[in-house]
Amino acid sequence: MKTSLGDLRESNAFLNLLLDNINSAVLIADEKLQIYQFNNFFLELFDQSDKTVAEQSFGNVTGCVNTVTENRPCGKTSVCMTCILRRSIIKTMTEKIPVDHVRLERIFYINGMPTEKYLEFSTRHIDFQGRRMILVIIYDITDIEKQKIELEEKQALLDQDLKAAAGIQKSLLPESSPSIPNIHVAWKFEPCERIGGDIFNIHFPDEKHIGFYMLDVCGHGVSAALIAVAVSQFLQNVRILADDAGIVPPENVLNSINRAFPFERFDSYFTIIYMTIDLFDGSLTYSCAGHPPPVLLRNDRTIEVLDQHGPIIGLSRGKPFGQARMRLQMGDRVVLYTDGILETCNPSEKRYGKNRFYKILKVHKGETAPALANAIYNSVKNFGKGKKPEDDISILVIEYTG
Repeated sequence: MKTSLGDLRESNAFLNLLLDNINSAVLIADEKLQIYQFNNFFLELFDQSDKTVAEQSFGNVTGCVNTVTENRPCGKTSVCMTCILRRSIIKTMTEKIPVDHVRLERIFYINGMPTEKYLEFSTRHIDFQGRRMILVIIYDITDIEKQKIELEEKQALLDQDLKAAAGIQKSLLPESSPSIPNIHVAWKFEPCERIGGDIFNIHFPDEKHIGFYMLDVCGHGVSAALIAVAVSQFLQNVRILADDAGIVPPENVLNSINRAFPFERFDSYFTIIYMTIDLFDGSLTYSCAGHPPPVLLRNDRTIEVLDQHGPIIGLSRGKPFGQARMRLQMGDRVVLYTDGILETCNPSEKRYGKNRFYKILKVHKGETAPALANAIYNSVKNFGKGKKPEDDISILVIEYTG
Protein backbone atom coordinates (compact mmCIF):
# COMPACT_ATOMS: atom_id res chain seq x y z
CA MET A 1 0.00 0.00 0.00
CA LYS A 2 1.40 3.40 -1.01
CA THR A 3 1.77 6.20 1.49
CA SER A 4 0.38 9.51 0.29
CA LEU A 5 2.13 12.85 0.84
CA GLY A 6 -0.73 13.88 3.15
CA ASP A 7 -0.26 10.74 5.28
CA LEU A 8 3.45 11.47 5.56
CA ARG A 9 2.81 15.06 6.63
CA GLU A 10 0.32 13.88 9.24
CA SER A 11 2.83 11.31 10.46
CA ASN A 12 5.55 13.96 10.84
CA ALA A 13 3.12 16.28 12.61
CA PHE A 14 2.25 13.47 15.02
CA LEU A 15 5.92 12.78 15.75
CA ASN A 16 6.63 16.45 16.35
CA LEU A 17 3.64 16.67 18.67
CA LEU A 18 4.83 13.60 20.54
CA LEU A 19 8.42 14.87 20.92
CA ASP A 20 7.29 18.26 22.15
CA ASN A 21 5.07 16.79 24.86
CA ILE A 22 7.29 14.18 26.50
CA ASN A 23 9.18 14.89 29.71
CA SER A 24 12.60 14.16 28.25
CA ALA A 25 14.95 16.35 26.26
CA VAL A 26 15.52 14.96 22.77
CA LEU A 27 18.16 16.24 20.37
CA ILE A 28 20.10 15.15 17.30
CA ALA A 29 23.81 15.99 17.24
CA ASP A 30 26.94 15.09 15.33
CA GLU A 31 30.19 13.68 16.70
CA LYS A 32 31.29 17.20 17.75
CA LEU A 33 28.12 17.69 19.82
CA GLN A 34 26.79 20.19 17.28
CA ILE A 35 22.99 20.32 17.67
CA TYR A 36 20.74 20.00 14.58
CA GLN A 37 17.31 19.12 15.99
CA PHE A 38 15.72 19.34 19.43
CA ASN A 39 12.36 19.31 21.15
CA ASN A 40 10.65 21.84 23.41
CA PHE A 41 11.65 20.08 26.63
CA PHE A 42 15.31 20.55 25.77
CA LEU A 43 14.68 24.30 25.48
CA GLU A 44 12.82 24.31 28.81
CA LEU A 45 15.50 22.27 30.56
CA PHE A 46 18.17 24.87 29.85
CA ASP A 47 15.84 27.89 29.45
CA GLN A 48 16.80 28.58 25.82
CA SER A 49 14.95 29.78 22.73
CA ASP A 50 14.97 27.83 19.48
CA LYS A 51 16.72 30.75 17.77
CA THR A 52 19.87 30.28 19.86
CA VAL A 53 20.15 26.50 19.66
CA ALA A 54 20.29 25.41 16.02
CA GLU A 55 23.77 24.37 14.86
CA GLN A 56 25.32 25.41 18.16
CA SER A 57 27.42 23.10 20.35
CA PHE A 58 25.88 21.41 23.35
CA GLY A 59 28.24 23.01 25.88
CA ASN A 60 27.63 26.53 24.57
CA VAL A 61 23.84 26.14 24.44
CA THR A 62 23.49 24.58 27.89
CA GLY A 63 26.01 26.83 29.63
CA CYS A 64 28.28 23.94 30.58
CA VAL A 65 30.44 24.99 33.50
CA ASN A 66 33.62 24.06 31.64
CA THR A 67 32.93 26.31 28.65
CA VAL A 68 31.90 29.20 30.92
CA THR A 69 34.72 29.08 33.48
CA GLU A 70 37.43 28.52 30.85
CA ASN A 71 35.77 30.83 28.28
CA ARG A 72 36.44 28.32 25.53
CA PRO A 73 34.07 26.62 23.07
CA CYS A 74 32.62 23.17 23.64
CA GLY A 75 35.21 20.59 22.63
CA LYS A 76 38.17 22.86 23.38
CA THR A 77 38.20 22.97 27.18
CA SER A 78 40.71 21.08 29.31
CA VAL A 79 38.11 18.51 30.37
CA CYS A 80 36.22 17.94 27.13
CA MET A 81 38.22 14.81 26.27
CA THR A 82 37.04 13.20 29.51
CA CYS A 83 33.42 14.42 29.23
CA ILE A 84 31.24 11.35 29.63
CA LEU A 85 28.59 12.71 27.23
CA ARG A 86 31.15 13.36 24.49
CA ARG A 87 32.81 9.98 25.01
CA SER A 88 29.45 8.20 24.87
CA ILE A 89 28.51 9.97 21.64
CA ILE A 90 31.84 9.08 20.03
CA LYS A 91 31.44 5.45 21.12
CA THR A 92 27.94 5.30 19.66
CA MET A 93 29.04 7.02 16.47
CA THR A 94 32.14 4.89 15.78
CA GLU A 95 31.01 1.54 17.11
CA LYS A 96 27.25 1.95 16.68
CA ILE A 97 26.80 0.80 20.27
CA PRO A 98 23.84 2.38 22.10
CA VAL A 99 24.33 3.81 25.59
CA ASP A 100 21.53 3.72 28.14
CA HIS A 101 20.88 5.82 31.24
CA VAL A 102 24.39 7.14 31.86
CA ARG A 103 24.56 9.54 34.77
CA LEU A 104 25.72 13.13 34.26
CA GLU A 105 26.15 15.47 37.24
CA ARG A 106 27.23 18.94 36.24
CA ILE A 107 26.75 22.65 36.84
CA PHE A 108 25.20 24.60 33.99
CA TYR A 109 25.00 28.38 33.81
CA ILE A 110 21.34 29.04 33.10
CA ASN A 111 20.51 32.72 32.62
CA GLY A 112 23.94 33.44 34.05
CA MET A 113 23.29 31.56 37.29
CA PRO A 114 25.18 28.35 38.16
CA THR A 115 22.62 25.56 38.46
CA GLU A 116 23.43 22.03 39.54
CA LYS A 117 21.74 19.42 37.38
CA TYR A 118 21.46 15.67 37.81
CA LEU A 119 20.83 14.08 34.43
CA GLU A 120 20.74 10.69 32.76
CA PHE A 121 21.15 10.28 29.03
CA SER A 122 20.87 7.59 26.38
CA THR A 123 22.35 7.66 22.87
CA ARG A 124 21.44 5.95 19.58
CA HIS A 125 23.13 5.94 16.17
CA ILE A 126 20.82 7.22 13.38
CA ASP A 127 20.96 8.41 9.78
CA PHE A 128 19.63 11.95 9.53
CA GLN A 129 19.45 13.91 6.28
CA GLY A 130 21.96 11.57 4.70
CA ARG A 131 24.48 11.92 7.55
CA ARG A 132 25.51 9.75 10.49
CA MET A 133 24.12 11.40 13.58
CA ILE A 134 23.41 10.64 17.23
CA LEU A 135 20.00 10.73 18.85
CA VAL A 136 20.41 11.87 22.46
CA ILE A 137 17.65 11.53 25.05
CA ILE A 138 18.20 13.37 28.33
CA TYR A 139 16.21 12.67 31.51
CA ASP A 140 16.15 15.34 34.20
CA ILE A 141 16.37 13.62 37.61
CA THR A 142 17.47 16.71 39.52
CA ASP A 143 14.42 16.93 41.80
CA ILE A 144 14.58 13.23 42.63
CA GLU A 145 18.29 13.34 43.40
CA LYS A 146 18.01 16.45 45.56
CA GLN A 147 15.19 14.84 47.53
CA LYS A 148 17.37 11.76 47.92
CA ILE A 149 20.31 13.85 49.15
CA GLU A 150 18.05 15.70 51.58
CA LEU A 151 16.74 12.40 52.94
CA GLU A 152 20.28 11.07 53.28
CA GLU A 153 21.30 14.17 55.23
CA LYS A 154 18.29 13.81 57.51
CA GLN A 155 19.08 10.12 57.96
CA ALA A 156 22.66 10.99 58.88
CA LEU A 157 21.39 13.37 61.58
CA LEU A 158 18.96 10.74 62.80
CA ASP A 159 21.76 8.17 62.93
CA GLN A 160 23.79 10.57 65.05
CA ASP A 161 20.86 10.99 67.44
CA LEU A 162 20.30 7.23 67.57
CA LYS A 163 23.99 6.67 68.27
CA ALA A 164 23.82 9.14 71.15
CA ALA A 165 20.61 7.50 72.43
CA ALA A 166 22.26 4.08 72.24
CA GLY A 167 25.12 5.41 74.36
CA ILE A 168 22.64 6.67 76.96
CA GLN A 169 20.82 3.34 76.97
CA LYS A 170 24.04 1.37 77.42
CA SER A 171 25.01 3.65 80.30
CA LEU A 172 21.94 2.32 82.14
CA LEU A 173 23.21 -1.26 81.91
CA PRO A 174 25.35 -2.75 84.71
CA GLU A 175 29.04 -2.06 84.95
CA SER A 176 31.17 -4.57 83.07
CA SER A 177 32.60 -6.14 86.24
CA PRO A 178 30.72 -4.87 89.29
CA SER A 179 32.29 -5.78 92.63
CA ILE A 180 29.57 -7.32 94.81
CA PRO A 181 30.09 -9.41 97.98
CA ASN A 182 29.27 -13.09 97.36
CA ILE A 183 27.97 -12.36 93.85
CA HIS A 184 29.53 -12.59 90.39
CA VAL A 185 27.62 -11.03 87.49
CA ALA A 186 28.12 -11.28 83.73
CA TRP A 187 25.95 -10.09 80.88
CA LYS A 188 25.53 -9.77 77.11
CA PHE A 189 23.39 -7.23 75.29
CA GLU A 190 22.79 -6.68 71.58
CA PRO A 191 19.91 -4.53 70.30
CA CYS A 192 18.50 -5.55 66.92
CA GLU A 193 18.69 -1.85 66.03
CA ARG A 194 20.98 0.79 67.48
CA ILE A 195 18.59 1.15 70.36
CA GLY A 196 16.08 -1.39 71.59
CA GLY A 197 13.39 -2.24 74.10
CA ASP A 198 15.48 -4.47 76.38
CA ILE A 199 17.11 -3.16 79.53
CA PHE A 200 18.40 -4.68 82.76
CA ASN A 201 20.37 -3.54 85.76
CA ILE A 202 21.40 -4.08 89.38
CA HIS A 203 20.09 -2.27 92.47
CA PHE A 204 21.15 -2.17 96.11
CA PRO A 205 17.93 -1.57 98.07
CA ASP A 206 19.86 -1.93 101.38
CA GLU A 207 23.23 -3.13 102.63
CA LYS A 208 22.07 -6.73 102.92
CA HIS A 209 20.32 -7.27 99.61
CA ILE A 210 20.92 -6.90 95.91
CA GLY A 211 18.16 -6.49 93.33
CA PHE A 212 18.10 -7.45 89.66
CA TYR A 213 15.59 -6.60 86.99
CA MET A 214 15.23 -7.30 83.28
CA LEU A 215 12.48 -5.99 81.06
CA ASP A 216 11.49 -6.27 77.42
CA VAL A 217 9.21 -3.65 75.87
CA CYS A 218 6.96 -4.75 73.01
CA GLY A 219 8.61 -3.79 69.73
CA HIS A 220 11.97 -2.13 69.32
CA GLY A 221 13.47 1.13 68.16
CA VAL A 222 13.02 4.61 69.59
CA SER A 223 9.57 4.27 71.18
CA ALA A 224 10.43 0.97 72.90
CA ALA A 225 13.75 2.38 74.13
CA LEU A 226 12.06 5.45 75.61
CA ILE A 227 9.69 3.27 77.64
CA ALA A 228 12.56 1.02 78.73
CA VAL A 229 14.52 4.04 79.95
CA ALA A 230 11.43 5.43 81.70
CA VAL A 231 10.96 2.16 83.63
CA SER A 232 14.66 2.13 84.49
CA GLN A 233 14.41 5.66 85.85
CA PHE A 234 11.28 4.69 87.78
CA LEU A 235 13.25 1.92 89.49
CA GLN A 236 15.95 4.40 90.50
CA ASN A 237 13.50 5.74 93.09
CA VAL A 238 14.69 4.16 96.34
CA ARG A 239 11.20 4.37 97.82
CA ILE A 240 10.04 1.86 95.22
CA LEU A 241 12.64 -0.68 96.40
CA ALA A 242 12.83 -0.02 100.16
CA ASP A 243 10.86 1.84 102.82
CA ASP A 244 10.92 2.32 106.58
CA ALA A 245 9.83 -1.29 107.06
CA GLY A 246 12.78 -2.57 105.03
CA ILE A 247 13.19 -3.96 101.54
CA VAL A 248 10.04 -3.87 99.38
CA PRO A 249 8.99 -7.37 98.23
CA PRO A 250 9.39 -7.94 94.47
CA GLU A 251 5.64 -8.47 94.04
CA ASN A 252 5.00 -4.99 95.45
CA VAL A 253 7.62 -3.51 93.14
CA LEU A 254 5.81 -4.96 90.12
CA ASN A 255 2.45 -3.75 91.43
CA SER A 256 3.91 -0.23 91.63
CA ILE A 257 5.26 -0.49 88.09
CA ASN A 258 1.93 -1.77 86.82
CA ARG A 259 0.10 1.22 88.28
CA ALA A 260 2.64 3.67 86.84
CA PHE A 261 2.69 2.25 83.29
CA PRO A 262 -0.88 1.54 82.16
CA PHE A 263 -1.41 0.65 78.51
CA GLU A 264 -3.74 3.61 78.02
CA ARG A 265 -0.97 6.04 78.93
CA PHE A 266 1.91 4.60 76.94
CA ASP A 267 0.11 2.63 74.22
CA SER A 268 2.52 -0.21 74.86
CA TYR A 269 3.23 -3.07 77.23
CA PHE A 270 6.25 -4.95 78.49
CA THR A 271 7.42 -7.98 80.42
CA ILE A 272 9.66 -7.69 83.44
CA ILE A 273 11.20 -9.82 86.14
CA TYR A 274 12.45 -8.40 89.42
CA MET A 275 14.35 -10.38 92.04
CA THR A 276 16.28 -9.78 95.23
CA ILE A 277 19.05 -11.89 96.78
CA ASP A 278 20.16 -11.82 100.38
CA LEU A 279 23.91 -11.43 100.03
CA PHE A 280 24.62 -13.44 103.19
CA ASP A 281 22.11 -16.28 103.43
CA GLY A 282 21.36 -16.69 99.70
CA SER A 283 17.60 -16.16 99.92
CA LEU A 284 16.21 -15.37 96.44
CA THR A 285 12.78 -13.79 96.00
CA TYR A 286 11.37 -12.92 92.60
CA SER A 287 8.23 -11.79 90.84
CA CYS A 288 7.59 -12.09 87.12
CA ALA A 289 5.25 -10.18 84.80
CA GLY A 290 4.97 -12.26 81.64
CA HIS A 291 8.75 -12.49 81.23
CA PRO A 292 10.52 -15.66 80.04
CA PRO A 293 11.18 -17.73 83.18
CA PRO A 294 14.70 -17.55 84.64
CA VAL A 295 16.72 -20.75 84.91
CA LEU A 296 18.48 -21.81 88.09
CA LEU A 297 21.60 -23.95 87.58
CA ARG A 298 22.33 -25.69 90.86
CA ASN A 299 25.87 -26.40 91.98
CA ASP A 300 24.96 -30.11 91.96
CA ARG A 301 24.37 -29.76 88.16
CA THR A 302 20.56 -29.94 88.34
CA ILE A 303 18.47 -27.37 86.49
CA GLU A 304 15.30 -25.66 87.73
CA VAL A 305 12.99 -23.37 85.78
CA LEU A 306 11.68 -20.53 87.95
CA ASP A 307 8.17 -20.53 86.56
CA GLN A 308 6.30 -18.23 88.92
CA HIS A 309 4.66 -15.68 86.67
CA GLY A 310 1.98 -13.02 86.46
CA PRO A 311 0.34 -10.91 83.73
CA ILE A 312 2.21 -8.56 81.40
CA ILE A 313 2.64 -4.96 82.58
CA GLY A 314 0.05 -2.83 80.81
CA LEU A 315 -2.32 -5.74 80.18
CA SER A 316 -2.92 -6.98 83.74
CA ARG A 317 -6.06 -4.87 84.40
CA GLY A 318 -5.08 -4.41 88.02
CA LYS A 319 -4.50 -8.08 88.81
CA PRO A 320 -2.00 -8.27 91.71
CA PHE A 321 1.33 -10.02 91.26
CA GLY A 322 2.66 -12.85 93.36
CA GLN A 323 6.18 -13.95 94.13
CA ALA A 324 8.25 -17.03 94.90
CA ARG A 325 11.18 -17.67 97.20
CA MET A 326 14.03 -20.16 97.44
CA ARG A 327 17.56 -20.36 98.80
CA LEU A 328 20.71 -20.35 96.75
CA GLN A 329 23.71 -22.50 97.61
CA MET A 330 27.32 -21.64 96.96
CA GLY A 331 28.05 -22.01 93.22
CA ASP A 332 24.42 -21.74 92.07
CA ARG A 333 23.80 -19.63 88.96
CA VAL A 334 20.66 -17.81 87.84
CA VAL A 335 20.19 -16.96 84.17
CA LEU A 336 17.88 -14.12 83.12
CA TYR A 337 17.19 -13.54 79.43
CA THR A 338 14.72 -12.01 76.98
CA ASP A 339 12.75 -13.80 74.27
CA GLY A 340 15.13 -12.42 71.64
CA ILE A 341 17.26 -15.46 72.55
CA LEU A 342 14.52 -17.99 71.83
CA GLU A 343 13.17 -16.20 68.76
CA THR A 344 16.48 -15.78 66.93
CA CYS A 345 16.12 -17.26 63.44
CA ASN A 346 18.70 -18.67 61.06
CA PRO A 347 18.60 -18.09 57.28
CA SER A 348 16.21 -21.07 56.98
CA GLU A 349 13.80 -19.26 59.34
CA LYS A 350 14.18 -21.92 62.05
CA ARG A 351 14.01 -20.59 65.59
CA TYR A 352 16.63 -21.13 68.26
CA GLY A 353 13.92 -22.15 70.71
CA LYS A 354 13.83 -23.42 74.29
CA ASN A 355 15.30 -26.86 73.57
CA ARG A 356 18.56 -25.44 72.21
CA PHE A 357 18.66 -22.89 75.03
CA TYR A 358 18.26 -25.50 77.78
CA LYS A 359 20.73 -27.78 76.03
CA ILE A 360 23.47 -25.12 75.99
CA LEU A 361 22.78 -24.45 79.68
CA LYS A 362 23.27 -28.14 80.49
CA VAL A 363 26.51 -28.28 78.52
CA HIS A 364 27.99 -25.21 80.25
CA LYS A 365 26.24 -25.32 83.64
CA GLY A 366 29.49 -25.78 85.58
CA GLU A 367 31.24 -22.74 84.12
CA THR A 368 31.76 -19.29 85.60
CA ALA A 369 29.23 -16.52 85.04
CA PRO A 370 31.25 -14.80 82.25
CA ALA A 371 31.96 -18.13 80.50
CA LEU A 372 28.30 -19.13 80.70
CA ALA A 373 27.09 -15.77 79.34
CA ASN A 374 29.56 -16.00 76.46
CA ALA A 375 28.57 -19.59 75.71
CA ILE A 376 24.88 -18.68 75.45
CA TYR A 377 25.57 -15.63 73.30
CA ASN A 378 27.96 -17.45 70.96
CA SER A 379 25.53 -20.34 70.57
CA VAL A 380 22.74 -17.96 69.54
CA LYS A 381 24.97 -16.03 67.13
CA ASN A 382 26.38 -19.20 65.55
CA PHE A 383 22.85 -20.50 65.09
CA GLY A 384 21.82 -17.27 63.34
CA LYS A 385 24.70 -17.64 60.83
CA GLY A 386 25.04 -13.91 60.33
CA LYS A 387 21.32 -13.20 59.94
CA LYS A 388 20.39 -9.89 61.55
CA PRO A 389 18.41 -10.53 64.76
CA GLU A 390 14.78 -9.47 64.68
CA ASP A 391 14.64 -8.74 68.40
CA ASP A 392 17.00 -7.52 71.11
CA ILE A 393 19.22 -10.09 72.81
CA SER A 394 19.82 -9.81 76.56
CA ILE A 395 21.54 -12.28 78.89
CA LEU A 396 22.27 -11.76 82.60
CA VAL A 397 24.04 -14.48 84.62
CA ILE A 398 24.19 -14.23 88.42
CA GLU A 399 26.51 -16.56 90.34
CA TYR A 400 26.13 -16.88 94.11
CA THR A 401 29.47 -17.53 95.84
CA GLY A 402 28.43 -17.00 99.49
